[in-house]
Amino acid sequence: MIKEIEKKYGFPIFCELTDNVYLGNSKKLIISDIWSFWDYVIKKKGFEQSFMCSLLEQAKHFYETAESSPMKSKPLLYYYSFLNLAKVMINIEKNYGSSKRYMHGIKEDNKNHFHNSDIIINPKKVSVVNVSAELLEVFDDDIILTDKTINVKSYLSQCVGIHRAYSEIYKTPETLYKLGKMILYKNKGKILGIKAEVQCLSSDLPALLTLGYNIVLEDNKYYWIEEIVKPKSTVTRNDYYNLAKILKDKGIWYYIGNSGYIYYISTNMQSRYKPEITIYNTMFYLGSITRYNPYLFDKMFSDKDQWLVSEFLTTQPKQFLYLATAKILGQSILKAYTSF
Repeated sequence: MIKEIEKKYGFPIFCELTDNVYLGNSKKLIISDIWSFWDYVIKKKGFEQSFMCSLLEQAKHFYETAESSPMKSKPLLYYYSFLNLAKVMINIEKNYGSSKRYMHGIKEDNKNHFHNSDIIINPKKVSVVNVSAELLEVFDDDIILTDKTINVKSYLSQCVGIHRAYSEIYKTPETLYKLGKMILYKNKGKILGIKAEVQCLSSDLPALLTLGYNIVLEDNKYYWIEEIVKPKSTVTRNDYYNLAKILKDKGIWYYIGNSGYIYYISTNMQSRYKPEITIYNTMFYLGSITRYNPYLFDKMFSDKDQWLVSEFLTTQPKQFLYLATAKILGQSILKAYTSF
């Protein structure tokens, strides 16, 4: 007999085996001031509070300044906010502390045109903390061992919040397919699974199946179903984590809307990077242009490109702030009484 059960421990996106900081009953948190919330998290963590609080103060200052700045000034300010917050997040898990030397760990090669621009992410090192690589590791347990080069335009094709604008601007098919309500269930045996309607067409199935999604047809609707066999009849945090890892490994994308988290699966075989690290690294790229080559901005970005950049800068900073916070803390984080 199948029985729907409650989602806990940040399932499915933010689920981890343990808490970096214990914050209650493992259900979602609704907060009204994320900066005060982070101040509370730092004090509860109790690790090098003066160092961590100074980083947080800088992150808040740069973020709030960016919000009221002209469009071409925003990227660098947002990036410095993200960089300081990233150092806090890395230390929540790694406890590196103030004695370590922190580096961007990422560089851009703009090639004088946005469409040809690359970012190069440097690998994790022992002697210094390369922030971009370390952040990817704490987000997704993905360790970069050699320089990774990514085309920025391709990178943005999987940025959920601007995906529709991207497809319209560059006349490319949409590759993200929205999921309906995701049901987490168990049966009387040892099965734990999810079932979510996929808003796709029959012509989309071959690509989804090739990428490993288990899509089935029921009552003229397509559903994504994944299951694991639990060692015991009771459902443990380990079981939540193991099922969540299957979903994340196959590929699930997300953003925060007015009604909460909205999930997607993707047929894009190339740029399968998650939203928060995509936003972070793209903001570094844009910030580098406005810092080192501001005179190239209008030359590098066409009118259509500038519309996409404007959409990105208007919508994605808040997404990073909340998604990255949820990732590090392993709990769903929502802002009270706001519009995304």
